[in-house]
Order: sequence, then C-alpha cells, then structure tokens
Amino acid sequence: MKIDFEPDRAMYPFESKWFDSSAGRMPYIDEGSGTPILFCHGNPTWSFLYRGIVSRLRDRFRCVAVDYLGFGLSEGPEGYGYTIEEHARITGELVDDLVLEGFITMGQDWGGPVSMTAATQRADRVSGVVLGNTWFWPGSLYFRFFSRIMGSGLMQRKILEQNLFVEKLMPPATARKLSDQERPLPPGAADAGSVAMMPKQIIDATPLFERLSVTCPRSSVRSPR
Repeated sequence: MKIDFEPDRAMYPFESKWFDSSAGRMPYIDEGSGTPILFCHGNPTWSFLYRGIVSRLRDRFRCVAVDYLGFGLSEGPEGYGYTIEEHARITGELVDDLVLEGFITMGQDWGGPVSMTAATQRADRVSGVVLGNTWFWPGSLYFRFFSRIMGSGLMQRKILEQNLFVEKLMPPATARKLSDQERPLPPGAADAGSVAMMPKQIIDATPLFERLSVTCPRSSVRSPR
C-alpha cells in the first residue's frame, strides 16, 4: 500500500529521502551536519513528531528521523509484519547504510525499544541515548492487560475501520487540540495494519524486551533532574 499524502510544508519543511530496505522503501529525513541523532517515533506518529526538534538542532547536529514501514509517508509492503523486531531491524539497516558513527539515539513511546535495539546492536558506534515517555523492558500487569484488550478482535477492527488511536485515544493525551494538519497519521495510513499491531506487541515482543533488559538493565536509566 502506498500513501498518497503531502504534508503541510509550512509545518514540515523537509524533503524526504528514500531508503530501499530489505522489506520495502522507507522514507526518512536527513537534515543538518555534525554529530548524528537518530530519531525514532512511536504509535501512531511518524517523523512529523520531531519537526520542531529537528528544526532547532539541524544547525548543530545531523538529524535523521525515520518513518517506519506502514507509518507516515512510508509504504505498507506486502508480507511485512509490523513487529517491533522488524522495525528495529529496518531502522538498523538505515543506520548502516548511512554509515552513522558516534550517533545519538532519541526514542519516544515505541521509539524506545526500536532505538535501543538498533543502539545495543551497534554499541561501539553510539555516543549517547535519549529516551522520552518510553520503556524497553517487559510490560507491567496493567500494560499487558491493555495489550490484551487492544489486541482483541473488536478493538482491532475499531483501530482499522474507525481510526480509533487517532480519533479517540490520542486527543486526551495531547496538551492541546491538534489541527487537521497536525494529525498523527496521514489519511488512510492505518489501513496497513501498522497501528493495530503495536498494542499487541506489548505482549508479543516480550522476548525482545527481555533481551534488552539484560543488555541494558532498567536500573541504568537516569531521569533528568
């Protein structure tokens, strides 16, 4: 599935580049120069999430922000499972293709485990890690309960057919009402099943979380003061 969508250039003044990954074509933005920062988004967002940060940092850093396959301006290739393991693998392929050295990772929401997986597999090339509103360890009982509910047939249909995440779940989580131009997903992007898969991954990606917990223990995370 290809996305026929053009973002508001006044809000997203970047030209997407395209990476031919092993699973499909993935867009990303590559702005500025200096120490690279890899920006990884969550659900149901895309690189648009980081537009303000990229605009402010690109005069000092090389800012690389991805759209996972099935998100944002990316296509939804046939046969792709939209799992966190797959998103992390494809993101890692981009890091290697761009030959990023001494890079910093920034992950928000699902961008946490995606960026941490890419980083821990290339630890000798990473100079820093930034995490915001995220996790990378097995989910709590409440989190797993949420996964069961959102992974049910009824809720999966609501996500796919009624755009539940964007229309109902996201508005209460934002500090202000979003305009149509600020919607987390371009129209029709959720049809790929990418958004619906994410809640199920809270449980299904447990083996990945367990590996990350061993590689980088939760106790090593420091909150800013």
